[in-house]
Amino acid sequence: MDRFELTDWTGLVALLASNGPADIIHRVRQAEAQHAVPADDATIAHCTELGEA
Repeated sequence: MDRFELTDWTGLVALLASNGPADIIHRVRQAEAQHAVPADDATIAHCTELGEA
């Protein structure tokens, strides 16, 4: 997201919380296509509720 200036870290976390990781990857894939950049591997780890065990 930062490579294509789609959002900042605060915006990324907000998008992740509201739309989930698949949406983030979709947005990056769209930006890659628009900039003729080959798609690379994509992984998002979204950890929630990381309280004490």
